[in-house]
Amino acid sequence: MELQNRDEMTAETTVLRAMGGLYEANALLHCPGTPSELAELFAAAAERRVKLTLVGSQRSFGEHFLPPAGAEAVSTTALGGSVRALDRQADGSLWVRASAGLTFEELCRRLPGYIPFHPPTGERISLGGALAACTHDAVGFFADDVRAFSLLAPNGTVYECRAGAAGNGGELFRAAPGSFGALGAILELEVRLRAVPDTQRAEINVLEKCPTKGYRALERLESVHRNCEYPLGRGLFFFGRRGPSVLLGDNIVATSPSDWALSLPLTDDAWSRNIAAQALANRFPAFMHRLQPWMFKRGRRFHASMYGFCFYQRSYDRAFEYLSRRAPGDWAPLLLRCVGVDPRLTVCHQSFAVPIACVRDFLDLYFGVFDRYPDVERRLEQQDMIRLPECRWPMHGAYGMFGGSYLFTASFSVRRGQPSEARARRFLAQVSAMAFARLGVKVLLLKQVHCDLAIMRQMHQPFVEALRVSKQRFDPAETLTSRLLQSLGV
Repeated sequence: MELQNRDEMTAETTVLRAMGGLYEANALLHCPGTPSELAELFAAAAERRVKLTLVGSQRSFGEHFLPPAGAEAVSTTALGGSVRALDRQADGSLWVRASAGLTFEELCRRLPGYIPFHPPTGERISLGGALAACTHDAVGFFADDVRAFSLLAPNGTVYECRAGAAGNGGELFRAAPGSFGALGAILELEVRLRAVPDTQRAEINVLEKCPTKGYRALERLESVHRNCEYPLGRGLFFFGRRGPSVLLGDNIVATSPSDWALSLPLTDDAWSRNIAAQALANRFPAFMHRLQPWMFKRGRRFHASMYGFCFYQRSYDRAFEYLSRRAPGDWAPLLLRCVGVDPRLTVCHQSFAVPIACVRDFLDLYFGVFDRYPDVERRLEQQDMIRLPECRWPMHGAYGMFGGSYLFTASFSVRRGQPSEARARRFLAQVSAMAFARLGVKVLLLKQVHCDLAIMRQMHQPFVEALRVSKQRFDPAETLTSRLLQSLGV
């Protein structure tokens, strides 16, 4: 009981906000400083029959780290900050073992000249959070470059998890990525980093700009994927309802002063400018969405730093802090608020995991439903698609899709609690139900989910059943939960 009393004295009630501005929760937040303190916290919670939610660095877009009513939150960011090099590969890449509570920003600061191969697009996401959510970039999964990790389960045991390991360690190595913290807290992980010399830049090439009708850009995306072209990234953007399609292909290039190209917005360090641009795009999405295709002319090139390219959402992550500032002299945030910018920059978005064989049918269905929601188009911020390889992580929504999958994401600027949010949710829910029933398309749990709960559980039934079985072994008291896990019935 000593830990319980000490915890109650040090823990504070706080507001937890998801990125995207749509969700938040009030909860008692615990910040254990060592794995042993965390283990004792798990034991005390089981004894008190209190539910806990692992919140990591609180950078999720959905409800993954938000505690349901009556549950308490546990931050894992204070559990350690170590990074140590393990071995260097022939291609210059480096394996390191790092504390899972470190953010990608901290990791790259500790090891200048190195960046993970497939990080999420936000630098302040924790390494453990990215693994637990099974994040991805435009060409692969972060978990594919993690070869081992240690996990503290609520039963009090620390498991060393490694590919090919027998018993619980091997089971958790396969099950923890994409389990959203349901099985325990990741303490350390071994991840491979890409060597990035100062002379290297990311080059973004506009490969196609054409009408969506006919899906020429989609065919080109499949072609560059199969030919392993543009290994740094490939992405397809759809503007409006069957408006222009723009295909981008990304390479690593060695630049010289004579090799000049435009700088791509959001990938540089002009924080205030980027935040202002995002704020205006959120406030006036229809106007900004019409301007974007003019920037992406076929054959045009852009350059970005490797760090800026990988973590292009870092200014979005800081937007609320900047836009809500009221210090003397902060005229820019004041001006943006005066024109109606909401510092939350609330968006309603959803990602769909689409089997390769039915991608055209899905897009026809999506745009067919979109035609019935002309008012929603005025709130459209972005529609993008990437092509991922076959997923080997059983807890991911794309697992089991032969040959890989397409991930399609739609994002809308909305006002929380207003008709714009309700209409965007209704649109995404209708697409979700129809696409799953007709084509086997799944809503990706990594992002926000706007879908009938019964349909969502049906989509992810294998995931739910596997997680229930694992929780009986590693979390017998069912201590760990979250709003997402509760919605899934886990």
